[in-house]
Amino acid sequence: MSIILHTAKGPYEYKTSSGESVWICMCGLSDTYPICSGKHKLVRDEEDNKVYAYDQSGNRLGAINLENIEKLRRV
Repeated sequence: MSIILHTAKGPYEYKTSSGESVWICMCGLSDTYPICSGKHKLVRDEEDNKVYAYDQSGNRLGAINLENIEKLRRV
């Protein structure tokens, strides 16, 4: 099993060569991943010193306090 931490609380804006904005999901909860679906709104109240678990529908299951979280790889 692998755990991937997404620390971003909003999408990344990518500009195409034609100047169109494409919003890339950075929270990991998008229904249309890798394109943002707006579900990052669910993570805006997350505390930085906790890791949160979500189910496939984006429902928050709970949180775990972690010490030394800064040592973990972040994306």
